[in-house]
Amino acid sequence: MAIVKGKSDILSADADPAKARGRPIVTTFTVTNAATDSNTSRYHLCDLPSCAILDARTAFQVQNWGFAAIRIGTYDDVDALVAVLKSAGNVVSPVVQFDAKHGKPLWEVLGLAADPGGQIGLYAHAIADSTGAGSMMGEVHYRFR
Repeated sequence: MAIVKGKSDILSADADPAKARGRPIVTTFTVTNAATDSNTSRYHLCDLPSCAILDARTAFQVQNWGFAAIRIGTYDDVDALVAVLKSAGNVVSPVVQFDAKHGKPLWEVLGLAADPGGQIGLYAHAIADSTGAGSMMGEVHYRFR
């Protein structure tokens, strides 16, 4: 039986350190909105390293969020990470184990053309006026070198 070596990207000389030896890190938050918030409101959720690898346990609890649509992205890209209606479910998970986003660095998951380096802010965006005061909880699991 042949033994094939050198085909796994984790064993290569230039393996991504976050994939090969990334430390698991978790950040949690709660963000609130007022009943009077408008369609231009933007909520800074957290900052993550651009090369962080999001884990499938990353989730946002949105049942009490004061908007009908859930939009999470960067400062400039409203829905780079999440774009669903609140009616789709109480918990939104932007990365599913083994889907197209699994094992990719944050900058790539967000659709950026290149790694900007440093930190990337995640923001929740309002695309319509608030339906009432509310809150969203989040737990972001990621690996980082």
